[in-house]
Parts: sequence; structure tokens; C-alpha cells
Amino acid sequence: MDYEKLKDLKKMEMPDEMRKRIIKNCETKIILETEERAMGEKTAQTKRRALAAALSICFCLAAGTIAAGASGHFKNITNWLGTVTGTTYEHASGEISVQIFSHQNELTVLVTFLNPEQFPYKGMEYLGIDRYQILDASGNLVLKGEQTGTAEIVNGEARINVPVDNLGKGNYQLVISSFVGESKGDQPLPVNGTWECQFSL
Repeated sequence: MDYEKLKDLKKMEMPDEMRKRIIKNCETKIILETEERAMGEKTAQTKRRALAAALSICFCLAAGTIAAGASGHFKNITNWLGTVTGTTYEHASGEISVQIFSHQNELTVLVTFLNPEQFPYKGMEYLGIDRYQILDASGNLVLKGEQTGTAEIVNGEARINVPVDNLGKGNYQLVISSFVGESKGDQPLPVNGTWECQFSL
């Protein structure tokens, strides 16, 4: 992460709230990287380990969000007879922000609804990750994740735990393609998009 990339980021089209969150988190990462270069390597490694235990990586950019600029919409799920059997919410990348906090054996994925008072987010009580993958630094698939447990949504945010105890040390990318929202008395609602996050163990 450098200042040139940050300048490009400021020019991209996206919702104001999302732009503020991305810039804030990326500026924090730039400051940390600058401090690490200024310190001796041994001190820097100690600081990196301490930091990784609490919050290891910068804000995730939602892939395709900036270029698309489109808001999400509902889509019916139909069977082979054309009967509507359910509903999904599509193209939600620009409506949800994601941050990762890495720990030794798991990731905590902090999911924030950018417009929590709008549907479909307004009525949701619990949120889980429905489909995700983890790639290594070379882009190779190392884990295809199953549905996670759900977490309570509080003030438009949910903290979802993703186990990574089978991964060794290194740099990885979490790619989320679908969340699932739940509320009492309603059918679970898949919320689809693409969210890509870098993290280190």
C-alpha cells in the first residue's frame, strides 16, 4: 500500500461512507508500514506479531464494487417448472463493508451494513457467510469454505468467526461470494456479491 494507490482510491466512484472507511483503514496501514520500515527488523517483527493477534489487516475492497456502482436488487429463485421457491439479494458488494481480524486459529470477519436502515438489512437479526474461499499468495485455492455459523447483528454490524486452523503461516486472501441473513419467521435470505480481503497468519 502506498500513497499513489491511495490517491487513485480517492478518485474512484463509490458511496461516501464506503470511501471514508476504506481511506481510513488504508491510511492506518500506510502509517504502520512506514513505522515498521523506520524501526529495526527485530522490533518490527515483534510489533507485527502483537498487531496480528488483534487486528491483522486492512479493510477489504469489494471486488467490482467501484466499477459497477450499482445498488443491490432482489431476484426470485425458480425451479425447473418456473415456480418461485425463494429470493436472493444480488449485487450487494457496494452495500456491505468487510474487515478481517486474524487470530492464531481463526478469522473474525467484521461485516458492516453501510445502510442498515434500508431493506433487506433493516429486518435482519443474524448473519452468516454462505460461500467463501481462501487463496494463497499465488492465487491457488487452499480452502473452499462451508457455511459458517451465524452472528447477531448489532447496530448494523456482525462479527462472524471463520476457522483457519488448517492453514500454515503466510499471506492469504479471503474471497466471500455470499452472506446469508436471517430473521424470525422469515426464510433465510442469501445476499450475493464479491468481497476480497488480504490477511496474514
